[in-house]
Amino acid sequence: MENNKEVNKEELLAFISEAHKNTYAAPKEVKSKHKCETPVLPGHKDYNYKKGDWEYHDSYAGSSWAPGREVIFLEGQPVWCMSYQGKHNKDYSNDFFQNEAFPFLKKALRRMNDSMPFRGPSEFEEGDFRYSFEMNGDYSYFTGRETIHHRGTEVFFQDVMGELIR
Repeated sequence: MENNKEVNKEELLAFISEAHKNTYAAPKEVKSKHKCETPVLPGHKDYNYKKGDWEYHDSYAGSSWAPGREVIFLEGQPVWCMSYQGKHNKDYSNDFFQNEAFPFLKKALRRMNDSMPFRGPSEFEEGDFRYSFEMNGDYSYFTGRETIHHRGTEVFFQDVMGELIR
């Protein structure tokens, strides 16, 4: 594949959506099939998902503050990438994030819009939690921010940036 070959938008978005439904936010029995036994970099957690000529790789470090990067490959060549990083409100315990906020985040991520499958939906609420994702741009280049509010207080945010690779 030539580096300047156009990537089919619909195929790319469908693959990103499918990869996300099978990795980090997926139910444990699904995502465990795609978690890498050996991470690419020490101290990281990695997921890899393949289908046909498409391949997805996600690698992040940390648990509460967990910057990372997703890369989509087509025919072995990188064609799309998204980076993410953020942090949580230090006034809340690590237990709160591991047992309440991040499980809620995974629920929100599973409700992504298949036409914009980069993070969760623009809005999602359940119980005392509210998730939002705002994005500027489109799949070819975008920036965005997701947030989680608990009882009206922002407890987590994450900035994202993604684009086609040419």
